[in-house]
Amino acid sequence: MVDPSNEACPDFASEFFRPIREALLPTMENEQQVLDNLIQMWTAEHNQRVDLWNADQREAAMLTAAAEDRLDCEREAQRLLEVEVEKERLEVEKKKPKISDFDDDVEVGDVITPRPSQYAILKLKNFEFVELWYFSPEGCKDAAKTSTSTMEDTFGISKVDDILTMRPVAALRQSRNVINDCDLPISDFFRAKNSFLVHIERASWPKKHINALAEFFWHLENHPICNRRHGDAVMLLYAHRVRRLWHDDLNARHRLQYLENQRQPNEHTQRRCRRSKA
Repeated sequence: MVDPSNEACPDFASEFFRPIREALLPTMENEQQVLDNLIQMWTAEHNQRVDLWNADQREAAMLTAAAEDRLDCEREAQRLLEVEVEKERLEVEKKKPKISDFDDDVEVGDVITPRPSQYAILKLKNFEFVELWYFSPEGCKDAAKTSTSTMEDTFGISKVDDILTMRPVAALRQSRNVINDCDLPISDFFRAKNSFLVHIERASWPKKHINALAEFFWHLENHPICNRRHGDAVMLLYAHRVRRLWHDDLNARHRLQYLENQRQPNEHTQRRCRRSKA
């Protein structure tokens, strides 16, 4: 349907409408009244068609607006659904076990460092004193046996920096077979200290502390007292006491005192070592 608003009234006085005028004239007073009646009838009919057109246009506009509103609602609902699905996907992704990346250009080393127990590793992470036995071949064997037991699946509560955390019992309980540093065979002591230095670096100890301990062990290994009678026992006892004292006094920023800066072990220490060897 075409918009009738722009339609113009026909020229009823023209020759084209003469038959109509002549047909209506007998009922009218004169020809002008005939023309006025024709114009009034056309105008009334024209206005009806304009009103109908406008009503149709308003209804069509309302239907279009309603359809657009429905479409907007559907789009918003779809958007919210997609947001919710993405949120759920991210939550599921967070809960999935993560595997670290690796460098495929790095080859496996020729030497694999023995792995100490979780208890020893936790001690290192907390920068606490731990016996070198845990890093010796015997200590690592003991850790391997423990890791296959049910202690790996049993958890306990530990407190770190005033925060309670759940950890495997194996990480909280020291081994029943642990040996003090001073009671280690001299060969096991030096093998253990090598592994110990590797693992404190992996535990992100400060470089200053790592270097101090490495130098400390170097001076112990190369000190002339090791060539004397009971020298190994004296050195082991000295190393055990100094390293424990160093850990106890770290907050006071005490430095390690190397053997070459110390007096020779006193007579009391040598007698004690001789008695322990007797």
